[in-house]
Amino acid sequence: MDLQASGNNVELIFIETEEIYFSIKGNVSSVGVSEEADFKVSSLVEIISCELNEKMYFKEYKNYEIIIEAKNTSKIKFYHDNPTIRDKVTPTGRSGKILSGIINFRGDIGYSDLYVFVNGREHIKLTVEVFPSKIDYKEDYKALVNDVNEEIYNLAYGFLSRTYLGAEIVNNKNSTHSEFYSILNYLYEKLLKSIDIIIRNPHHGLIKESRVCKYHNLRNSSMETVKWLEKRPHVIRNIDGRYIPNEAIQVTKTLTYDTNENKFLKFILLSIIRKIDNFILNYNKSVWKSEDEVISKLSSMKKQIIRRINTTFLKEVNESHINSVSLVFSMASGYREVYKYYLMLQKGLNINSNILSISMKDLPLLYEYWCFIKINSLLKRKYKLISSDFIKINNDGIVVALRKGKASTLVYENPKTKEKFRVLYNTNTLSGTINQKPDNILSIDKEGSAKAYEFIFDAKYKADYSEAYINRYNGIGPKEEDINTMHRYRDAIVYKNKHDNKYKNCVFGAFVLFPYKEEKRFKEHHFYKSIEEVNIGGIPFLPSSTKLMEEFLNEIINESTYSTFERSLEQVGNEEYLRDEYFTNRNVLVGPIKDEKHLKVTLTGKFYHVPKKSVNFIKNNIQYVALSKPIGKFKDEAGISYYGKVSKIIEVKRSEITALPKKSDEIYYLINIEEWIKLPKKIEVNGYPIRRCLYTSDYLLNKAKIISELFIKSKEEYRVWCELSRFSEKAKIRFEDGSEEVLHVECGNGIDIVAKGDSVKVCYGDKTEIFDVYKFKKNIRRIIRLN
Repeated sequence: MDLQASGNNVELIFIETEEIYFSIKGNVSSVGVSEEADFKVSSLVEIISCELNEKMYFKEYKNYEIIIEAKNTSKIKFYHDNPTIRDKVTPTGRSGKILSGIINFRGDIGYSDLYVFVNGREHIKLTVEVFPSKIDYKEDYKALVNDVNEEIYNLAYGFLSRTYLGAEIVNNKNSTHSEFYSILNYLYEKLLKSIDIIIRNPHHGLIKESRVCKYHNLRNSSMETVKWLEKRPHVIRNIDGRYIPNEAIQVTKTLTYDTNENKFLKFILLSIIRKIDNFILNYNKSVWKSEDEVISKLSSMKKQIIRRINTTFLKEVNESHINSVSLVFSMASGYREVYKYYLMLQKGLNINSNILSISMKDLPLLYEYWCFIKINSLLKRKYKLISSDFIKINNDGIVVALRKGKASTLVYENPKTKEKFRVLYNTNTLSGTINQKPDNILSIDKEGSAKAYEFIFDAKYKADYSEAYINRYNGIGPKEEDINTMHRYRDAIVYKNKHDNKYKNCVFGAFVLFPYKEEKRFKEHHFYKSIEEVNIGGIPFLPSSTKLMEEFLNEIINESTYSTFERSLEQVGNEEYLRDEYFTNRNVLVGPIKDEKHLKVTLTGKFYHVPKKSVNFIKNNIQYVALSKPIGKFKDEAGISYYGKVSKIIEVKRSEITALPKKSDEIYYLINIEEWIKLPKKIEVNGYPIRRCLYTSDYLLNKAKIISELFIKSKEEYRVWCELSRFSEKAKIRFEDGSEEVLHVECGNGIDIVAKGDSVKVCYGDKTEIFDVYKFKKNIRRIIRLN
């Protein structure tokens, strides 16, 4: 049951005719003030009195009271296209002469028509304009609609740009005129720019022309001239000891632009012109009123293309539609782009969605679509889009299928780390009880993790503007119930481990995306600070405010597995994800190999030998041996590729090792190996060759990418290195003064990091700051400014 409007009621509209009284009331909080508010009244009868408060406008999600009273015994009826509004206005009292009710436009933004029927005939039609309360109707709302359309085209044609060379070139006429006009508008400037590139550096060929001429007219000679004379010795005469021909063939080479590639280029441009002519012809014939601006714009486009044909080398080129396309159209600058744009115009764009139909009404659904599309637009700027199931090419052209209730997935690759991640829309997720269906899930496959790390971004077209909320949380922000939903998502969404059949959490953060423009101000909000503390919170997201969202996406995608893991709340009694023994138990001996012969004998004989004085097996319980190949002898094969488990260690004289004979009585350790195992990926030297034996852990041996990582002594040092190696490709490890106790990382951009114990020293040129390890690894991107 709807509550009656309360508070200080204001009569917004009053209309009187010979048949009825009609009024709309609302309290002060349900109306706004604007010079741009629009009311229109049309009636089939004379209106006696009409009062419109034109400075006030209707708001979404607000209650308004409608009262309609019949002056006589006429039968009156209220009508609205939306049944939830129509059914609210019902007869009051026994006479049936009064209709009243509380209506709420909810999220139906834009124009709305209210009808009053008298004795079954339309009596009054009142058109009102409903404004959004959370975003600016004239700016942000229109930007939201435009952004959806623009990003749809960007994503669709970004997808096509990676696949167009595999498409067969056909003169497809299936795309509609409206699609052609829309696509041409989108790419026209790019098309002209590509044509100009071709004009500056066109593809060309050489034409050979040969003719027989008298000797005195021969301007130059070539191998063709010599060969011609060899076959015709009778034309040569001996004059004073010199052999001079009476005549000879002369071959000249002429530059030509009339190549197959340029013929096809001209065909493409003339095809576009013919399509423009066809569009104008059909547009002028249409039953709708044509706009001069559209005709003028298309005519201008046509003239620009014709001018480039008639004033350049293309004027002398013949038009030809060839069946195959040479490498020029797949590799040459300008040609490649023109061909792509031609295919776009040929194929058209088929949007299998209700995006365009809801653009003026269901703003929450539009906002949900926009959030998904914009997230992918932000990711596409920095990461490689591998596949998409909501953008496809079929017989209908480019199909963009995005619909509420239908799952969609886009797959990306991080070019730096080669890790893959996915953006999932409307996907059902597993739960031990009731399956959940958040709007957007970012699922990241982190290196070294068997299960993807997932983050939820749920679009909520809601914000709390109440004074109590602002005082409690320090500003306007997402509603409390939506934050509670994020807690539910994080706890409810799980995955089932294949090995032990147990449910485990896979969501490491859940965030509300809501419409709000003041990003800088929102940084002080409680629900923004809570992201760092518990990984639940809100992020403002609108066409004019995307910076915080973009920064956060880059942060969670580029951080290491350990940083992502640390976002989860630690369970009571949970074992540490990185154990101290991973680094303190130095159970691997890394030994140098001299040359190819040494390597071959060692691998074949399943042993390794080392002078007793060079190692300390009492201090280090050696369980594995790894072989390090020096760069001087092994070049590209240098590094660590093999390791093996120790089966037995015995003391022998060097002369007793007959596989590699040497006359010496020095005591050696002969280490027998069960089996040499090849590492999945070689550990690179990277400027840190091993000249003597060193000790490391089996954990580091299996995780390291470069040899210097094997020297890391603690999990704190390892965490620092994990982050820095992801953010800077030039990062290198060295150890101060030859010590293995202090980790020194050179980032290659003027920043040096020195980690010792629980502290990290950051050096920016002459400036130095010291942080504790926990604070450093939580805020590494901000501290070392590697964004």
